[in-house]
Amino acid sequence: MTKAEIASISAVAEAEVEQQTPAEKRAAWRAFFAAYLGWVFDYFEVYFLTIVIVPMALEFAWTPGQVSIILSAQLASIAVGGVIWGYLCDRFGRRWALQLCILQYCIGTLARAFTPNFEFMLFFTIFAGIGIGGEYGVGQTLVTETVGSKRRGAWSSMLYSGIFIGIVMAAVAGGLIVPVIGWSWSLIVASLPIILVVFIRAGTPESKLWEERKRRGEHIVPWSEYRSPAFLRPLLLCYVTATLQLFAYYGITTLMPTYLVSVAGFSLSKASWWVFFTGLAGLAGAVAAAVLIDRIGRRATLSAFAILGAVGGLLVFSLWSRLESLTGIMVPFFMLYAGFGATASVFGSLFSEIFPVAQRATGMSSALQFARGTTFAAPLLASALYPSIGYPPLIIGAVVLMVLLSMIAWAFPDTTNAAVDY
Repeated sequence: MTKAEIASISAVAEAEVEQQTPAEKRAAWRAFFAAYLGWVFDYFEVYFLTIVIVPMALEFAWTPGQVSIILSAQLASIAVGGVIWGYLCDRFGRRWALQLCILQYCIGTLARAFTPNFEFMLFFTIFAGIGIGGEYGVGQTLVTETVGSKRRGAWSSMLYSGIFIGIVMAAVAGGLIVPVIGWSWSLIVASLPIILVVFIRAGTPESKLWEERKRRGEHIVPWSEYRSPAFLRPLLLCYVTATLQLFAYYGITTLMPTYLVSVAGFSLSKASWWVFFTGLAGLAGAVAAAVLIDRIGRRATLSAFAILGAVGGLLVFSLWSRLESLTGIMVPFFMLYAGFGATASVFGSLFSEIFPVAQRATGMSSALQFARGTTFAAPLLASALYPSIGYPPLIIGAVVLMVLLSMIAWAFPDTTNAAVDY
């Protein structure tokens, strides 16, 4: 979408919020709540696996390589899920897709509670990952199409903040529940979000924009449009942007609990509380971005918080020797993970606003989740490098990626307060 096209549709955006009836505003809240809860448990599943796999690996005598394969397979399957569920969402509807992708990852989690061997665990990790990959793109698309333009950025950033609630929940469960009831019962408990499907089916509205496209027969686009530059250019831009951020994040985070336990000598509980702290920092960053994004714009918010994260990373690198005692290093870690949280929270509005209704979920979900899946290499690379070079060089790598992220932000068109009915 060109700047001229955005300018032409922005003229109607000022009246969008005022045109919403009380019923439509309630529908927006229900859509947000359903997407938010789904996203919370999405990331709970992802991070809980990085914790629960530690006692599972001990019980089954899995090697570090096998652990890395499971974690990487989860990320790769998330990419596949993003494409599959994004297309199905555009084809059959937002609410329908949101129900089924949550159902899929809950079934996969429940199955893993009965893991007898490595192959079984790998299969159902991939199965669950496909469902996980669909949830955010579907939920964000629903929010984008039901929230007024003046607050869409804030709502989208708050939606993304759900990942940090999920991370905090995973840390608490890993530190307090897993040691008491074991990994199997913990995974059974982790499958309970399946109850969300009932809530979504009963109370979540469908996107009126999608329903209108369906009524006019415009919700299905020819395959040729998915190969056109008009679709591929923004898809590639979103993919590269997300890959920079996610590779920086996963590159230093995914194996950190394992590193803290096996190398730094932390207990599993202490390592879980480190995850808890980084989750709180990410949540703070996402909330800060929500406050600013509709005021200073998507691009400026993304760029500013990427720089904050890079500065935090440099400070973490310089104070790495204090990791075991945590003295003096907590504030830089907070800056780094607040930067991660804020930058990622911008993606929801920034990405979804540059695709048309008929391709919105496919474009946004495919770009973000394929980028998320591309980072399957991050834990493999980290596990190969840190025994010989340590973690500090990985921190520097993340700093470089965050600086690049701050620059690429300005390649996007300014869609702040723009209408999305096109």
